[in-house]
Amino acid sequence: EQPVAADPAMRPAPCPPAIARPKRLSVTEIKTLVRDPYAIYAKHVLRLRPLNSLMHAPDALLRGTVLHKVFESFVASTVQDPANLTRENFLAITDHVLASEVAWPDMRLMWRARILRVADWFLAQEAERQQTATPIAFEVKGTAQLPDLGFTLSGTADRIDQDPTGSLHIYDYKT
Repeated sequence: EQPVAADPAMRPAPCPPAIARPKRLSVTEIKTLVRDPYAIYAKHVLRLRPLNSLMHAPDALLRGTVLHKVFESFVASTVQDPANLTRENFLAITDHVLASEVAWPDMRLMWRARILRVADWFLAQEAERQQTATPIAFEVKGTAQLPDLGFTLSGTADRIDQDPTGSLHIYDYKT
């Protein structure tokens, strides 16, 4: 048998008509658009969605959700009572969130160890942040309209603080 020569296929380069292109993306999706435009094409133009896994496993999405919940719950507790800005309170909230959100004991231990590695730094930074501004909102959704492009950019701030001058400090926690 002789193999048949075949020219290499061209790399997919979807170019849907302007009417089919998304008119709204989140800030996170802009990063995806730059890195992997085909993912945006598949999601927003072809409307493809990944199938749910048959077995739920601890993944980066769950880890990020858990970490956000730990930080948000801790900071909210310090707003209610500044005396809660302690390592003990932080670890108690960490343990509570891990127990309620993470079904895998080994992952709870591993993720707790990772949180412990940043605990002292986070507590020191939080004390400094609260000296300059007060947390006023958590998980705030917002949009920016770009009328010239007919496009909307959306995003969610994990936390917004306000300082005495009225300026806002917007935080997006990253894992």
